[in-house]
Amino acid sequence: MSGINKITLALLAMFASTAGSHALAADLDGAKLFADKTCATCHGKDANTPIMAGYPAIGGQSAEYALQQMKDIKSGARNNGQAEAMKVVMQLVSDEEMAALATYVSTLEYKPGMAVSRLDKTDAEPAATDAPMAEAKPVDSMEEQLRKIAAAGKTDASVAAPVAAVLPAAATTTPAAAPATGEKPAAAMTGKSGEGKNVWMAEGSEREAVMDLKPNLENGLEVYEVCSGCHLGEGWGKPDGTFPQLSGQHKEVLIKQLADIRAKNRDNPTMYPFALPEAIGDEQALADVVGYIESLPMNPDNGKGEWAEGTPEFEKGKQLYADNCVKCHGEDGMGKADKFYPRIDGQHYNYMLRQFEWIRDGKRRNANPEMVDQIKVFTDMDMKMVVNYASRLPVPKEDVAPSKDWKNPDFE
Repeated sequence: MSGINKITLALLAMFASTAGSHALAADLDGAKLFADKTCATCHGKDANTPIMAGYPAIGGQSAEYALQQMKDIKSGARNNGQAEAMKVVMQLVSDEEMAALATYVSTLEYKPGMAVSRLDKTDAEPAATDAPMAEAKPVDSMEEQLRKIAAAGKTDASVAAPVAAVLPAAATTTPAAAPATGEKPAAAMTGKSGEGKNVWMAEGSEREAVMDLKPNLENGLEVYEVCSGCHLGEGWGKPDGTFPQLSGQHKEVLIKQLADIRAKNRDNPTMYPFALPEAIGDEQALADVVGYIESLPMNPDNGKGEWAEGTPEFEKGKQLYADNCVKCHGEDGMGKADKFYPRIDGQHYNYMLRQFEWIRDGKRRNANPEMVDQIKVFTDMDMKMVVNYASRLPVPKEDVAPSKDWKNPDFE
């Protein structure tokens, strides 16, 4: 075969591959992907109302530019701004899906985005007046918002810097069976507040202020819209363990985890910006949103480990659970709200596996030290077997949704 023919065939093959990719992308539902891949969480449902200053309005952006930015963030070629948080999402998006997303975004009408801080938001109706409406003022930059929050005593002054500065570029280490997420072990995140410290129950924590507040579930629903982008409207997370199931969890546990993330006693750079006061509000907002989450029915079909009841691995995991886990989590996996021990019945296997490994290895800084000591001798196989058993604990019927296809009516 001549060199020209070889080149011709190669070009034809490349064209066919590219055409096939574009054809596949064209068949994908960009609007559905925009919701499923959690793009709306940061950029808004219309792609033009980002959650905070520092996140761009992308509706009406050229498809070519949007696609290139997604590719660069996924590859690491772009690592400024909020790229570290977005990179986590991009690892779960294929090239064809990126193309479909870029095309969808390009079809939307461009409207300059205005990130509205929940600290400045009011539900009060504007007073009737004949005076002309004042021109809307743009919100402060993310850096300025964080400085104001720190100055008001809402959080440590160390976060009065751009969020980009505290989101690391370091890679995460997860168990082989667990997907990559934005949550990182202790060594991967830096920052003065809580840096390098293992803190189970931080003194003077925001947790203490929230515990006795009565939740307003109506406002909790509004706040939860921020959370729903990743944890879904039902609060079920993802069976692959990317995001945990939150629904039905003890509000005390949720309060502790949110307070720890806000104070940087738990390292989760993807969630960190969304947990901050300007994203979801103050202590009362925390009480409201956890009250709403606790009220949601749980997923009747959570992600489970590979060993069914009756297998040797299941039985071994059952014994390990009885010997090591019952004291805190109970035989039924219900945990203890007053002790901040989480429910683990119905939780996704891959998520629990990742957390178990980090707790065992001392990388989950806000873990109960008693648990760290209890499981430090577990082998990787022990860990997988006991988590497999925990993932198969039955959830009480009264706590689960009618079916795995149930949709939260609040989001329909």
